[in-house]
Amino acid sequence: MIKFETVPDKINRGISLLIYADPGIGKTTLASTLPEGETLIINTEAGLGPLLGTGHVIFNLKDDLSQLQSLYEQLRTIEHPFTNIVIDNISEMEQWMVRTLTSGRGKDLPEIKEHGDVSYKMKEYLHLFRDLVYDGMNVIFNAWEMRLDIKNTQGEVITKAFPKLYKRLAPDVCGLVDVVGHLEMYQKTGERYLRFEPTPDIIAKTQFQGLEKFEPANLADILTKLRAHVYKKPEQVDKKKGDKEDVVKPIKPSKSS
Repeated sequence: MIKFETVPDKINRGISLLIYADPGIGKTTLASTLPEGETLIINTEAGLGPLLGTGHVIFNLKDDLSQLQSLYEQLRTIEHPFTNIVIDNISEMEQWMVRTLTSGRGKDLPEIKEHGDVSYKMKEYLHLFRDLVYDGMNVIFNAWEMRLDIKNTQGEVITKAFPKLYKRLAPDVCGLVDVVGHLEMYQKTGERYLRFEPTPDIIAKTQFQGLEKFEPANLADILTKLRAHVYKKPEQVDKKKGDKEDVVKPIKPSKSS
């Protein structure tokens, strides 16, 4: 039987985020701001330094693509304490897939087929892990940054910052998630913050309300703010003296029509 649901006034599922920046800005450190007992960090780049001493749980991807499928299936079907899943990072995961697939096929160097297969596999797994939000988990994809030439609506070619992935995949992934944040750092103080407002040369977005254009680099606080926001149904305004807008009422069909 098909089930219909009324849209709630608060977020009632997990939230998917994509955080990207150049190496060394602090993406792994950002992941450590999530609660240690509730967070699983899928490690693809051996970037353990910022996590040392934090008590976080990690899962290291090794030379076997089936690991990723097994991990996903366990997260969907087996009881676990994790409400936050972080893939750190998907840029390196893409390269890990290329190496693993190439080696598994007995090749020294990847060819067009390997790159094509990895592009398809990456999109498949990013969709699968993103869908963990429907099981109540928050999913955070970390990525490196790259510059990508794209055409705007006027047909002009502009250069924008995107997460570092295959060129055709990068824009799709930005559309896949609820929130895209660009991690930035004040050079004078070293303070980090997340940009959620796009600029002519930076991709960023949020489909939810509750965040400022810039937020301090703390994922636990950001998720709390997103969940705390209450959405109110716009009130209809009747036509009265002094009203600035009318309510458009539907026209009832005549009996002859």
